Formats: sequence, structure tokens, C-alpha cells
Amino acid sequence: MEIRRFFVDSSAVFGDKITLSGDEFLHMTKVLRYKVGYKAIVCANDGVENYCTIASIGKDSATLRIDEAKRVDSKGVNLVLYAGLLKNNKLDFVIQKAVELGVDKVVPFVSANSAESKFSQERGERIALEAAKQCGSAYLSEIAPLHTFDDVLAEIRAFDKVLFAYEGEKQNSVKTSNLIGSNIALIVGSEGGFKPDEVDMAKYAGASVVTLGKRILRAETASIVLSALTLDKLGELDYD
Repeated sequence: MEIRRFFVDSSAVFGDKITLSGDEFLHMTKVLRYKVGYKAIVCANDGVENYCTIASIGKDSATLRIDEAKRVDSKGVNLVLYAGLLKNNKLDFVIQKAVELGVDKVVPFVSANSAESKFSQERGERIALEAAKQCGSAYLSEIAPLHTFDDVLAEIRAFDKVLFAYEGEKQNSVKTSNLIGSNIALIVGSEGGFKPDEVDMAKYAGASVVTLGKRILRAETASIVLSALTLDKLGELDYD
């Protein structure tokens, strides 16, 4: 039988025991029909895979015994992607691929040229969870509720470095950027891009405007390219 992967908060780990509850518990017991004695991999968003055996199953939770813990990944930076809301659920693709790459958090937002205005955080979280399981990640990316552009400008002031992708920029790039610090934000707009005054406001808030190259990219592609280029420059895609 394939050993399935489950995710918990760090607070669910107590010594050599893990408590699985909520949706993951329901998926384990109601969908997969796991029973006492079955094996599972449980991750607590710390880069460790806990190989476990189900010790007991209650009404609302299961207790698993950790048989072996393996560190399989580590992160030196916290990377947050602010992604403009896209039409036709195209942000689903961005979330899925951002999770695969190892982006820590995806924050959808609307700006002046956004053509979409609704976002389901619950749907985004389901996509992120499924993507983390499918790609065998030991980390689960956070999906934030929908933000306004003003929200984004307020939040990015707390980051060590902020890269703002803009098609009007011709010189500065990820390659030439000095990615200092361990808390980095990326900003990519929706299909309509950004208005010049939004670019100016982002600069004023501390963002560095960068180009993604000479080719025109779709908005969903731009989010993934910026994430991949940044992670590569930081060495986060390399083996330890």
C-alpha cells in the first residue's frame, strides 16, 4: 500500500506522538479508510518527514506514533508571493506551481487593472494541500485571503527585500538584484498589469522594480518565473 502524506500544525507534535484532526483526520479515516496499524507520513511544516504508525483512532482525531523522523528539506528564507487575481481560476495554477517550487505563502490581491474580484481562500488552501502532497513536499504553503493593493503596500514594508515585476522596466532584473535578508516578497500583477502610479507607490513602499526579460509573459507564467528565478538566485533550489 502506498504510504500517504498528511500535514499538521507543529502544535500537534508531542514527543514521539502526533495528533491528526480536522480535515486531514477526516480524509484519513473517512476517505482513505485508514485503521489502527496503518502507516503514514506526517509533516509539520518544518522540513521533516515523520514516518508513523496509527496508534489509535477516536471520534475527532487519531494518534500516530513516530517510528522514524527524516529531515528532507530546509529553508534559509521566507518567500512570499503577492499574485494579482486572475480570470477563469488561473490563480489555481499559480498556487499549485508556487507550492511545488517552495514558496512559503501566496497572497492574492486586486489592483486597478484587475478584471476579477472574487477569491475563495478555502479553495486555494485545498489546491495548496493537494499540490504539496502530490509533489512530496515536507512544507505546506500558506494561502492568504484576498488583499487590496493598499494592503500589499502596507505589508511589504516589513520585508528585507521586495521585487516588483513590471513590463515597463528594461534594466534591473532578478539576476542583478541584491537579495539581502531572509524575508523576501515578490509582486506580480494580474492580466492588466499595473498603472504607472501603482508602480510609483510600490517604489515608495520600498519595492525594487525588475524586468522578467524581453519576452511578454502571461500573468500566471510571470508569477512562476519570478518565483523560480528568485529561489534559484538564493540557492533555495540547490541540494543541501
